[in-house]
Amino acid sequence: MELSKILEGLQTLQPFYDGKEYVTGAEHDVLYAYATKRPLPPELVQKMVDLGWFQEDEEGLIPEGEEFAAKHYCPEESWTAYT
Repeated sequence: MELSKILEGLQTLQPFYDGKEYVTGAEHDVLYAYATKRPLPPELVQKMVDLGWFQEDEEGLIPEGEEFAAKHYCPEESWTAYT
């Protein structure tokens, strides 16, 4: 993923955390932005998807064979980007 898309994704999420700080994590080639305190509106969820960010399917809620899409958004889940 391009650095500009990583930064734009983090900037999109920032207003939805309490205060100005947000928590990120990284492992190997994966960057995580933890769940926001407030849900994103549908247009920003779609923006995140368009930037290449997604939410991992920890609960098995995405039907087999489908990729993450805005309709699968869960406010309690973190966002993920492959670097």
